[in-house]
Amino acid sequence: MYPQIITYLLTFIKYQEQVIRTLLTLLVGKSMFEKPAETPVNKPYRKLQVDDLPIIEPLKKLDYKTLIKEYFNEHGKSLKPVQRRSNSKTVVPKSMNCSKYGAPSDYLYANNGDKGQFQCKVCSCLFSDKNRFQKRPF
Repeated sequence: MYPQIITYLLTFIKYQEQVIRTLLTLLVGKSMFEKPAETPVNKPYRKLQVDDLPIIEPLKKLDYKTLIKEYFNEHGKSLKPVQRRSNSKTVVPKSMNCSKYGAPSDYLYANNGDKGQFQCKVCSCLFSDKNRFQKRPF
């Protein structure tokens, strides 16, 4: 009698296992118990390509006076120095010049408050008092 009960319980456990697998497959949407049959992709690596070196040209050192003359010839009026407000927080030092063309401090804007960035009115060059040359003209 005991062996018959044990075989009955074992078949009932196998039936429950099949039901659980079926419910999990329905719940997840794919069979969790089958091993995926994926094969690894074997693509050859691309060969390393190096860009050409950039062309570096030396900056032309012009005088700001020639740029002011060109402005006068183009627009018919002279380029006036920057008019500073009396209540401005930042002051452009008299000893500072444009790093690109050497325009005096009369032609320099204090560009972003008291953070030390300046802009030349003659050539639109941005620079700071820490590093004298940041950007090329616009």
